[in-house]
Amino acid sequence: MNLFGKTSELQLEKDASSRYLPVVISSMIFLAALALAGLFSISAAVENWSSEISGNLTVEIQHVGGDAQDRKVEEVVSFLKRTPGVETVRPISVEEAASLLEPFLGRADIIRELPLPRLVEVTISENSPVDLNAMATTLNKAIPEARLNTHRPWLDKMIVLARSVQFLAAAIMLLISIVTVIIVIFAARTGLVMHRDVIEVLHLIGARDTYIARQFQTYFARLSFLGSLPGLAFAIIVMVLLSLLAGRLDATLLSAPTMVLEGWIALAMLPVIVALLTLFTVRWIVLSSLKRMM
Repeated sequence: MNLFGKTSELQLEKDASSRYLPVVISSMIFLAALALAGLFSISAAVENWSSEISGNLTVEIQHVGGDAQDRKVEEVVSFLKRTPGVETVRPISVEEAASLLEPFLGRADIIRELPLPRLVEVTISENSPVDLNAMATTLNKAIPEARLNTHRPWLDKMIVLARSVQFLAAAIMLLISIVTVIIVIFAARTGLVMHRDVIEVLHLIGARDTYIARQFQTYFARLSFLGSLPGLAFAIIVMVLLSLLAGRLDATLLSAPTMVLEGWIALAMLPVIVALLTLFTVRWIVLSSLKRMM
């Protein structure tokens, strides 16, 4: 089948009814591409968040004042270095903590005077079978002022939110697919009505229904394929702009969502998928309609 060939007998290219079908398909592809990009980028972001946070822990030491605070930090560091599975231990100084809080609380010299807890950054070795609950309990018994923060509750909430957004994006894609099929069915039926006389003549001279359906499916598949290209291009431009804007944000806690290779392949396949969906939809609707016309 020649997708880019012309329908010689029916002259479907002259139909005004399908003239705006590429514009509609382009709009649908634009929305579908954004939803698909959201699915893959959020999935990649969840994996990145899990890998970045699962191996990083923070020990919070409550403020006790004076030199006792520094002694507690040394005790925590010594305890963690003796713990199997701990790769690195780094105490965060008061100056570093003040600089981290400065964008939110104001001048760093004032923040240093506040009764801030001391923090110790801990990295767990990869694939290390460390029981974090047991580690937290043992640490708290040894040093009651210290509390281990695994970031897991926060990460679980972020994953639930990300999965909800993914579900919404999948629902949007399903809705777009249904609307696209309905639009194609309406355009194909309109074309059948407009060319009813020509179709009857073709039947009289021995043309088969499959031959007539082939002309319709070739024409509408070509319209869908060519119409999807501008929508896909515009969606990629929007995604690149959003990625550049996200990259300029000062997001030190988490990395911005990025598209993976599988996502780009899925985006590139969208025009082909839409063309095939249109082809089989038009073939089915034309053949079923021609049977009723006989």
